[in-house]
Amino acid sequence: MDTINTKKILDFTKLTGLTERITMSHGTLYVTLLQPERCDFFHEIIRTFYKDNINTDGGVNMYAVGDEFAFDFVPEDREAPVFSDEDYSGKEDMMPSDVDKGIWSEFAEEELLANVDEEDESPAFPSYYEVPADVDTMLDLEADSKEGR
Repeated sequence: MDTINTKKILDFTKLTGLTERITMSHGTLYVTLLQPERCDFFHEIIRTFYKDNINTDGGVNMYAVGDEFAFDFVPEDREAPVFSDEDYSGKEDMMPSDVDKGIWSEFAEEELLANVDEEDESPAFPSYYEVPADVDTMLDLEADSKEGR
């Protein structure tokens, strides 16, 4: 974003009287609002100003970043549809592979086992170390067959 438009946005943001701190970095406006619960109202104001005075084919996306809000000025086709009449949760565009299933590591497993008491175990969940002998034998046979023995 050029310096003229950056200055317009910063000046307008100051004039709203809704902000405590304003920073513009790499085309993103970072704002600490006096009343954070009015973030949607501020989003609508800054979007209207941007579309009316700077880029009629643009849009503004808002993100919460700690105690402040970030406003990205984007092309209209990349704007989140929060101002449309249709219901949109953001999950419609997700692929099943986008779902975060978490990461399991040896460290997580060690921590989990360190926090398990013997009293916590139930018949439905036998101890991690109690592997039946036939399962252990089957695992050995499977490993041997993969190696060609």
